[in-house]
Amino acid sequence: MKNLIYIGYYLKKTNWNRFWFDLNFVSKRFGKMKIAMLFDVLKCSLMYGSSFNEYFYYEFWHKKNVEIKEYATMGFMYEYQKKNNPPKERIILSNKKLFFKEYSGYLGREWMDLSVASKQDICSFIKGKEKVVVKGSTGGGGKNVKVLNLRDFSVDDIIKMSKKYDIIEEYVYQHKSLMNLSPNSLNTIRVITQYADGKVYILGTILRLGIYKNTDNLSSGGLACNVDTKTGIIDTDGISFDITKINSVSHPVSGVKFKGFQIPMWDKVIDICENIAKEHPQNKSVGWDVAITNEKPIIIEGNHDWGARLWQMPRNKGMKKELEKFL
Repeated sequence: MKNLIYIGYYLKKTNWNRFWFDLNFVSKRFGKMKIAMLFDVLKCSLMYGSSFNEYFYYEFWHKKNVEIKEYATMGFMYEYQKKNNPPKERIILSNKKLFFKEYSGYLGREWMDLSVASKQDICSFIKGKEKVVVKGSTGGGGKNVKVLNLRDFSVDDIIKMSKKYDIIEEYVYQHKSLMNLSPNSLNTIRVITQYADGKVYILGTILRLGIYKNTDNLSSGGLACNVDTKTGIIDTDGISFDITKINSVSHPVSGVKFKGFQIPMWDKVIDICENIAKEHPQNKSVGWDVAITNEKPIIIEGNHDWGARLWQMPRNKGMKKELEKFL
């Protein structure tokens, strides 16, 4: 019954332009009948709770039912995260101002609330800085973030932006090895933690990389690689949310190969996530975005809806069993 309700939600929220594009691409590229795939999309939604777009992201069109049922689909993840991150508690993760206040000891950078800052406050904040970042306190996907080179923007410009971008923060200069790997964006590790029985479990670690834009979000055209949770070594090629693109063996800009790349300070990355996950255990399942400077790892943000696609697509397999034990 729940999956039937989800279908109504998918009918309303599906990116239909992307859906028809992907349907036509798979039909032409792999010789699949469109009408057969449409029925299959509905079947997968009814049986497994998958969204219409997930049918293409996870390549359900050529997978067997025994494989498909192993995926943590959108319907499953909604129930999972509602239980693990209750709506009344997750606000400290979805509102960046609250997040910055609650987790101030893990940020490793200064920030300011532009909605209450005076012109003098802003002048003091940007003094001596070459770059800053402005962002909106709500929303995600890297769509409400802007890097400002202060040679090109004045205090008055920043004040004008404050209606859209109500947070200003220090620009993070990332570790030199990550800069060499992917030079155009701040590249973060999504560390998925689960708090249960007084312990923190690391469910997955994924490196997100930008290509030509200054954001590493896959929804904005970036790539993702799975990282071995124990060693911090990349063990997959780079994947994209664009199904027309083949997996990337190396970074398109730097040419550095992904597999075998060692993420720096890996022990410290895991330590900071295990520690921060204990701060507010009422939110049990969180995806922490970790940046690494030349000095230490720092937390960029925490996500209650941490993205099962980002977790499962690089591995090309369903990981639902890893979550069912925590329901």
